[in-house]
Amino acid sequence: MTELTLNRIGTAIRFGNGVCVLNTTPHPLTMQDVNGELITVPISVLINARAEEKAVNDLFVETVFVGTPEGKETIRDIEGTFKGTGCSDRLVIVGSIIAAQAYKGKVVGLCPVPGYERVAPSEKRMRCDKFTIFTE
Repeated sequence: MTELTLNRIGTAIRFGNGVCVLNTTPHPLTMQDVNGELITVPISVLINARAEEKAVNDLFVETVFVGTPEGKETIRDIEGTFKGTGCSDRLVIVGSIIAAQAYKGKVVGLCPVPGYERVAPSEKRMRCDKFTIFTE
């Protein structure tokens, strides 16, 4: 595990498999490296999204999550800042599931380590080798 800190963005953690994780959620993440070591990924910049309702009919709505101009700018800034750092080819921007749905293909969600799917947040262990992505 190595840390790459870029002042205006924050700290990305490079795991044993070469994946660099940048945490854009509002809380630190506990992730398990490929060797089993637990690593805390600190909070970096936040990427937010907003919910919008689309009418299906007079009774039902579909809630969709959309990015904000600020969130899109933050993602561009992250990608530009990490370009040429050795992390850019395996950089994973982790956000909330809402952000992952809003910024399809740019922000991803986490997957739990088997056996830690339904535990208290303080006991969660997340994977560094598998992420949830939404595509167009």
